[in-house]
Amino acid sequence: MRSPTMPSAILTERSSNMSTKPMSTRKMWWIALISGMASYIDAAAMTSSGTALVLLKDTLALTPEMIGVLSSALTFSVAIGALFGGRLGDLLGRKSVFIATMVMIAAGSAMLVFVEVFPGLLAGMILVGLGAGADLPVSLATISEMAKAGLRSSMIGFTHFLWKIGSMVALGIATIVGSMGQLGAQILFGHILVVTLLTLVARFAVPESTLWLEQREAEKAGATSRSDAALGWTTLKTLLKAPFAKYFIVLAIFYTLMNLGSNTVGQYGAYMYTEVAGSSVQVYSTVKLITMFLGAILVLLFMRVVGTRWRMTWFVGGAICTITAMCVPLFLGVTEGTLNVMMFLWLIGTVFAGEGIMKIWTQESFPTLLRSSAQGAIIAIARFGSSALVLVTPVVLATGPGALFGFLTGSCLVAVVLAFVVFSRQRTTVIDQEEADAAAAQDAAVDAAPVRVQG
Repeated sequence: MRSPTMPSAILTERSSNMSTKPMSTRKMWWIALISGMASYIDAAAMTSSGTALVLLKDTLALTPEMIGVLSSALTFSVAIGALFGGRLGDLLGRKSVFIATMVMIAAGSAMLVFVEVFPGLLAGMILVGLGAGADLPVSLATISEMAKAGLRSSMIGFTHFLWKIGSMVALGIATIVGSMGQLGAQILFGHILVVTLLTLVARFAVPESTLWLEQREAEKAGATSRSDAALGWTTLKTLLKAPFAKYFIVLAIFYTLMNLGSNTVGQYGAYMYTEVAGSSVQVYSTVKLITMFLGAILVLLFMRVVGTRWRMTWFVGGAICTITAMCVPLFLGVTEGTLNVMMFLWLIGTVFAGEGIMKIWTQESFPTLLRSSAQGAIIAIARFGSSALVLVTPVVLATGPGALFGFLTGSCLVAVVLAFVVFSRQRTTVIDQEEADAAAAQDAAVDAAPVRVQG
């Protein structure tokens, strides 16, 4: 797969206007942290909202229907935000979008902290969801385009580590403030507000993606009119054309099917422990905390191996764990013991064969001016799919949990086999090819430049 080669004239101009000093590894990791905070905030918002709404239930007289609307609004807003935010990131640039998204999240979080009426809470949930969803694909594109090839996979994997930390911190705060009523809810949302404001300030120092600037200028130079500039590499329809359609469709199917299991375990874990297995919330909470801590450690291992030739070996191991996880309650019944085994196996499996590897494959498989759009569309499709399953999960569990776990087992099997068939054969990546083409064109431009003779 090859990307458009940049005209040498543009590269010569870019090289004369930009510093040639390479970015230090330390600065790369700092930018990865600041950009990756989108994952932290997304996880913290999702984890905090459930507890916070329960704490607000009596104080603000929220009915079950209102709580359902608020929870759904957050989920759907994340999906919509990812779809449109990713596209805007490709059209307008990375920095402008991920500054605007932090402002949206800060405004929404402030409303959730201080507003005490349902319409205000709904508006706050929508703003937080739209901002978090829009930020995710843009922040990932920023990291992948800033990082050098040897660190790119690890840095994208680092965002998954931040997601785990965000969820753990929010769960820890919820444990402490769980008996404080409205004040507890305000502390939960206030945590998101403070982290968002700190991230916003730090992001002003993050430079625009050089690769995006170069590709955008090359596209403009090759366009003869404004209508031409809207065609080709910047057209969203390109995702459904060769050579990118294969990767887009497979990644959308893979992440959607795997996310069905993750969403079920995450949102209905407590329900399955208490209502189906006859266990308790305390047991579920303990198991969840242990698995989350273990997951954060395993993500550090994932960061070390995902950029090596052993990537697919670890993926296969993770895939086996995810399928086995759903098979345990399917064949042995839903008990406290089988759910414990399922939680641990699912945790291990999804670290190496879940969202983390999806993010890396997406960043590698699409050109700069489509990268953020592709990531956003894939996230949106998966979130919409999960929302649909969430609506019927309680009914399916009531009629017979075997049907649910049979469906999830089949979903995992299809997802991992499809991903393995496509990505085990991938030998080159688009982003590496873009960088190689740009470097070659720049070298050619330098060689062709007239030599100034000192007299």
